[in-house]
Amino acid sequence: MLWSNTATMADAGDVGGRNVLGSVSKAKAIPKSGDAASPPNPSENEQALARQKQLYSLFAGGFAGAVASSITCPIEVVKTQLQSSRVGGGSNPFRVAREILAADGFKGFFRGLPPTLVGIIPARATYFWAYSTSKQALMPSLGDSTLTHILSGIAAGVTGNTITNPIWMVKTRMQLMADGAVGQMAYTSYRNAITRIYREEGLKGFWKGLSASYWGCSEGCIQFVVYEKLKKQLLVRNNDKRRAEGLEAKEDLPPTFTLAAAAFSKFVATTTTYPHEVVRTRLREQARNGAFKYRSMWQSLRLIAKEEGRRGLYAGMGTHVARVVPNTAIMFLSFELVNSFLGKRFAEKQQAQDAAQLVGDEAELGFPEPEED
Repeated sequence: MLWSNTATMADAGDVGGRNVLGSVSKAKAIPKSGDAASPPNPSENEQALARQKQLYSLFAGGFAGAVASSITCPIEVVKTQLQSSRVGGGSNPFRVAREILAADGFKGFFRGLPPTLVGIIPARATYFWAYSTSKQALMPSLGDSTLTHILSGIAAGVTGNTITNPIWMVKTRMQLMADGAVGQMAYTSYRNAITRIYREEGLKGFWKGLSASYWGCSEGCIQFVVYEKLKKQLLVRNNDKRRAEGLEAKEDLPPTFTLAAAAFSKFVATTTTYPHEVVRTRLREQARNGAFKYRSMWQSLRLIAKEEGRRGLYAGMGTHVARVVPNTAIMFLSFELVNSFLGKRFAEKQQAQDAAQLVGDEAELGFPEPEED
């Protein structure tokens, strides 16, 4: 075994009248019997691998979120209109789509996409990074348990929402159609939106809806718990099937299974916690006749329930589900594929580095290379 410590060799020593190490004056010391030498700490490599995996989660999460959000942006714009007080939960999504097309043309369905692309990378990257980091920190004490997934989901949601809320505030304002009858004015550009929000509502205006987003962290918890459990069950069933067919078991699920697990988990989480979506949109609306109708999360929840009933609290849910389920399925699939690809590349690179280090150690110690036949 090769040790990492080095020593200056005053005398290389002879074996059978032949100098084993030649003229090498410095080399890795080979411990003799009784020497107090310690092998390298394997935990250092494990820590490096863990840090590398966290970076992969960061990149994979951002890339996955950008792909999914770009594909489903038109549905997002329609959904936001359905959640607004202007529509009031009683409209048809196709009628809203026709209004958007008449007012802004086809590009109207992609209002809010630039801040989405700007924000989705740090948001999803931060979310996945915070989740994987929290999970790694909790597993030594809690194991791979449901509580670990819940706490990791909360940590991921709070971290991501707090950092990126200003981006989503601007996006929502740009997507909402202004109601001139109550004194609302359409923003002419993203710069105009940012300037007016700051001038009219101050810096705190960029964090409107954050309380509802914190409530929405429960959605992320439910989603990850269901996803992790379903993924494990599907992996067991898939490997049992492969063994029955005489094939080797796999560590990863096939893409179709991952897609199904992500879609189902998002559907369950969304339908369970949906009202926070409506409340968040209402909190981000422009003032009506100079006053903000929706001022806090609980006040908004009570007001919507009183004026519009359950229909108002679940306004646009069908459209929302039609967007987020495929969105999440695409995002999770992209995340798993990119993360798996990067992980394999890192493993190959690590093996190559280890092999090169071994060759270098042997050359430094003067070990003869094997002769060619």
